[in-house]
Amino acid sequence: MELLHLVAFPLLRLSIPFLVLAIAAGRIIYALWFSPYSHVPGPRLCKITGFWIIYHDMMLQRNQKIYQWHEKYGSIILIAPGQVSVSTANVTRQIYTSSGYHPKSAYFNNFIMYGERPIFSTLDCREHRRLRKRTFGFYQPTSIYKPAVLEPIRHQMLLFLRQLETDVQAQETLDILPRCNMYSFDNITRLIYGPYHCARTVEPTQQERIILDGWKECEVWNNFQYNFPRIYRLVKLAICQASRNPNFLTAEEQLSEWNMAKLTSSLEKPDTIVAGTLMGQLYEARTEHGEPLPFSWMGAELLDNIQAAQTTVALALTYALWDLACHPQWQHQIRQELLTKPLCDDGFPSFADINSAEVLDACIRESSRLNPLSSGRAERVVPETKIYDNVVIPAGTIMSTSTAAIQRSPDAFAEPHEYRPDRWLQADTAQLRAMESCYMPFGYGARLCLGKAFALAEIKIMMACLLLRFQLSEDAQSLTNAQTMTQLGTQNALPRGLRCDIKIRRLDVN
Repeated sequence: MELLHLVAFPLLRLSIPFLVLAIAAGRIIYALWFSPYSHVPGPRLCKITGFWIIYHDMMLQRNQKIYQWHEKYGSIILIAPGQVSVSTANVTRQIYTSSGYHPKSAYFNNFIMYGERPIFSTLDCREHRRLRKRTFGFYQPTSIYKPAVLEPIRHQMLLFLRQLETDVQAQETLDILPRCNMYSFDNITRLIYGPYHCARTVEPTQQERIILDGWKECEVWNNFQYNFPRIYRLVKLAICQASRNPNFLTAEEQLSEWNMAKLTSSLEKPDTIVAGTLMGQLYEARTEHGEPLPFSWMGAELLDNIQAAQTTVALALTYALWDLACHPQWQHQIRQELLTKPLCDDGFPSFADINSAEVLDACIRESSRLNPLSSGRAERVVPETKIYDNVVIPAGTIMSTSTAAIQRSPDAFAEPHEYRPDRWLQADTAQLRAMESCYMPFGYGARLCLGKAFALAEIKIMMACLLLRFQLSEDAQSLTNAQTMTQLGTQNALPRGLRCDIKIRRLDVN
């Protein structure tokens, strides 16, 4: 018996590594040749493990890496076991239109607020359609393009330009990103809460600026939080204690508390709830049983609208202004177009004239095409096994369209990497249809961003009026260049340098 033990234990120790290697080899062989995804094009490592895409996500390179894989492997690729990315208009249409019934993935659990799912993070298609009725009419162009909504935006624009004029007297080169962030935050909180409870960060010394200052920091760390929430909490706690900074990564929590305080204050003083605001809309709305909407759900919906609108407009404006600083000839064309319009009492064209300015619109479109406004993780779950562009995708697979890839599709966009606003001005009907089918800065299909009309109104008013007063240019001595303006793989695709320095010079206006 003793001899048996002497022989068995060494053999057992030797067999364990071989057993582990055999299991690993078996899993690799299965993944590459026998799994339900073995036939889907893509990097071999992505077929074996999901940690490869997680690694790129943690390094804030997910979007760019997926785009590179699309260029190498084609329009439908496997980015992890059970996860597929696509880059064609045809498959995008199948995934995102209402007839497809592709529910959202569990990724959207990251956007539950106060224990509630706002409309944006609702997974089921039918439940989303039911909830969407509560705010659908509020964000339609017919509701947004009214003086009650447009005049506050115009007022914020005038405050912005007044502050900008003061700032450039002291220093011509300014970081435009935080300024665009404040402008968008003030606008969306005004639309949501009305004049009594909105933020006024464009005006100096407002406490909401402290919250916005921490936005970029939270964005950079959020991918870590989404992938490893428990480890994230431990790391955050350790850094807070080591740095003796209790406010580290608390901007989102502070915004959540700010929003709940505004909601509570509004409900305590109903006479401050203004008609035509989202708060007013939800306050008057009722459930299917005739009851007021739940307090926590109202808070979640309001906060979600604030966060989405703030980041989308801030980044769209920042990149649009940067692109124009790099291409001054397009600034000139926009000015020439706007100078043909009659002026209102404040010295600027009416919104109707700004909204119909074709060159301005083309420049905004082109900037949003080259610089997608979000991470592109609009994940959907395949409801049943079916064929997408001749590739069989099993039920339960998570699919999403790579906005970086589809918006640079050479089939739709000639010279796809070049900033060419003229493509939108010169395209014939067929070309325009092809481009628009591959253009999705505000999403696609049934879940198209409801706030699109409001966002574009903010962007167009600011850009038109700013360009009539200021000349923009690059500053070679600043911290901003083409490399620092490439986008990170954060949820809202921030610039790599986390800033956007632009030289701003006052124009001589007669």
